[in-house]
Formats: sequence, C-alpha cells, structure tokens
Amino acid sequence: MRIACVQVATIDGEIETNRALALRLTEQALAKDPDLVILPELVTTGYCTDDYATVAEDVDGPTVRAFAELATSSGACIAVGLVTLTAGGRPQNASVLVGPRGLIGAYAKSHMCVNGDPRVNESTAFARGEALGLFDLPGARVGVMICYDGHHGELPVALVAGGADLLIWLNNRTSMPIWEAAAIATFNRVPVAAVNRVGEAGWQPADGPPRVFTGVSAIVDHEGATIAAARGGEETVVVGDVDVEAGRRRRISHVLNTQLSRRPDLYALA
Repeated sequence: MRIACVQVATIDGEIETNRALALRLTEQALAKDPDLVILPELVTTGYCTDDYATVAEDVDGPTVRAFAELATSSGACIAVGLVTLTAGGRPQNASVLVGPRGLIGAYAKSHMCVNGDPRVNESTAFARGEALGLFDLPGARVGVMICYDGHHGELPVALVAGGADLLIWLNNRTSMPIWEAAAIATFNRVPVAAVNRVGEAGWQPADGPPRVFTGVSAIVDHEGATIAAARGGEETVVVGDVDVEAGRRRRISHVLNTQLSRRPDLYALA
C-alpha cells in the first residue's frame, strides 16, 4: 500500500487559501500514484479562533467536495483534517475520508487537550468524538488518530483489536518526533503514517516562545523502522510503500504478541 503524507504550511484562519494550498500539494502527491493520501489535522483552519463553529464545514461542504473530486479522478483515498459540526451544532476536530466513490466516513478526535488559551483549549473548543475511527479501504482497514489521541496508549490498542492494518495519525503541533510513531508501531505491530503541519502560527503567545511547526511527517513499518520521513520544516510530500500483509502475519505469529497477552481483567479496575 503506497501512502503519501502531505506536509502543509497552514495559515491559521485563512480557509480558502489553505484549501487551495492543500489541494495543490495533494495533486503533487497523487502524481506519485499513492493508494492513500493523508493531510494534517485542522489543515484548512489551524488553531485560529475562540469559536470554531464559525469555521466549521459540513461533510458535504466545499473542502470535502474538492478532495472527493481528486479521489474520484485519481482512484486514491484521501484523509483530510478539518472542523465539522455535530448534529447539535457543536464543532468537532475531525478527519474526513473520501475515496473514488465519495465519502467513506469521518472520525472526530476523542481525546481533548487542555490549554490556557481558548484557541487551543480543545476541552472547551470542541465536542469530543464518541466512536473509534475504523474505516475499510481497498486492501486494508485503517484506524485514525488525531494528534493528542496518539498519546493515549489504549487507543491504538483498541484500533488494532478492531482490525486496523494501518494507523494514520493527523497532527497539528510544534514537535512530532519520529520515535512516537515508531513506539506505537512497535508495541502494536502495525505500520503508522504520521503527518504534521509546518510553518509559523498566525498568532503567538505573549509570554512564551514562538509557535513554529517543525513537520517531521513520517511513515514507519510494523517493526517501527522508518520507511520515509521529512527531513526539514518545509512543505513536502512524504511517500512510502507499506507492506500491510507482513504486519498482519507478524501480529499473528510473533512471540511478543501484545494483542494476545493483554489483561483487560486488570485494566477494568482503572
């Protein structure tokens, strides 16, 4: 399975500019003939407002429609991070997946960061998701994580237990070391594709260091080895071929099979 991670220099709050930029870079990625293209968390908005309902889109809105057209013309699947709305009108930090036949599904971030500034305080800015992000693509079941989700070890375990052959991890944060994706991959024997944004935040904290996003998007295999990675903090497309079947065999046969040795009878006490 060929995967392309699109590392975008999002401009906070500039939705139309960001959409055009993300589409252009996705077209570049599609020229490399991937099966799946992944774009960063909140790629059209960044963390930009105190009220994310004002920048939210429907799953049949202009961003999803534009990426769905690319998916239809290319035959690839695309995961894009943007703000959507619940049925009750609350904003959610989501990843929407489209494929050649249109909308595949959407996952809303389920673990919320707590911060001092309301623009990045997800506990008040967004409604949390209440379901796992598991989607069937041609040849593989994909599990979706969004940024802080990946810092909760139970989530990748649950996604793999649910049949995920590949974990995709959308990020919008200043630092994303490769070892994080490698650790998740190693402990769960599943490949991980992690994408991050680059550039400088459109606003800066008054009493802190500049918020600069360093990228380091990467694809690692089911043993945690790096397949491909971005080496600089610039816009780029990272492409790698993942052996999904090898990961499946490893999860079944390996002596250190963490899925088989789990102790949920103990975890229930937490």
